[in-house]
Amino acid sequence: MSNYAKWLIRISAVYSLIGAMIGSDLAGRKDYSMVPGHAHILVVGWLTLFAYGIFYYVFKEVSMKRTAKLHAWTSLIGGGLMPLSMLIYYKNETTLTTILFISTASILLLGIILFTTLVFFDKKVFARN
Repeated sequence: MSNYAKWLIRISAVYSLIGAMIGSDLAGRKDYSMVPGHAHILVVGWLTLFAYGIFYYVFKEVSMKRTAKLHAWTSLIGGGLMPLSMLIYYKNETTLTTILFISTASILLLGIILFTTLVFFDKKVFARN
């Protein structure tokens, strides 16, 4: 699980940088039209992926390994693509961008459901040694 922790934390750092750059651009241009995308990049891309990475770093042993693997991948994919598809959607609202936004948000939602499943049903996560 430490491999998931490493990649979740590394990718979260990239989204932190992207969010900071977008925020600087918004402030510099005084154009706040991209604030929802900026906020989601920071909350979903940086904060959530970082929290998931810390979870896998702290809880090294999980019994639901397939669920953990699927969670990590859906979080990495959905956590990055949903905020970006949101930015695209708000700049150009079309059927294609709506479908892209809904699809990536659904991937992210699946990741959240998988994480909740791990936290509540994995026997090793909160087992005492």
